[in-house]
Amino acid sequence: MNNESTLLKVSHLYTSFHTGSQQVKAVEDVSLEVRSRQIVALVGESGSGKSVTAMSILGLVDPPGFIDGGEIWLRGNNLRECSTRQLRKLRGTEMAVIFQDPMNALNPVLSVGRQIMETIILHRQVTGQEARQLAMEQMQQAGLSDPAQLFNKYPFQISGGMCQRVMIAIALVSGASLLIADEPTTALDVTIQAQILKELDRIRWVNNMGILLITHDLGVVAELADYVYVMKSGRIVEAGDVFDIFSHPSHPYTKYLMDCR
Repeated sequence: MNNESTLLKVSHLYTSFHTGSQQVKAVEDVSLEVRSRQIVALVGESGSGKSVTAMSILGLVDPPGFIDGGEIWLRGNNLRECSTRQLRKLRGTEMAVIFQDPMNALNPVLSVGRQIMETIILHRQVTGQEARQLAMEQMQQAGLSDPAQLFNKYPFQISGGMCQRVMIAIALVSGASLLIADEPTTALDVTIQAQILKELDRIRWVNNMGILLITHDLGVVAELADYVYVMKSGRIVEAGDVFDIFSHPSHPYTKYLMDCR
């Protein structure tokens, strides 16, 4: 991969968990890269280590989990050497995340417009009125067709697909260069899934954003990804261009996932 366009570079990452007297490795010797305007899929079954890898990159692995080896670089920043405060700032400006269950990811007691506004105010020097206008612009950019009507609604008052678009709007607000999407369509019906996938594909070009897509769904991978890492038991067992992976899978586990699909 071209280093000049590499946003994220993970090298030999190890993440473990203390369970009583034992130490269990959840992520073992994982290396991957994401470039600008590229969608990279990290694919595997539940429990394969995909989400732990994502949380490690974001600096959100809590005890009893811990990173015990490797490097994580984001646009020249060595995330392993960043303080908690620095990581929090980078999560707001350089990294954004979308989780699989938008209903639980959003604050149930704040309107969706207020939640987007608060993100804007946190990261930009703007007035409340300017933040409101920017929030509505971001809602429209994320595919929400009537921002003024939706602004004062609460998450429980709108559909799961709309909630996921609100999450996308919050991610866009920061101007992040890297978006980590952890099973972003799992909780949605097939029609809404297709719309959200189309939206992710659009924003990576419009916003010059790289996307790390965490998924178990090879249909989603075939639809959206440029490059694929296949993960099993905490390790990357195969990696390659999406066309090569689907045309000539070499690892038995990749072939198994294809057969399951």
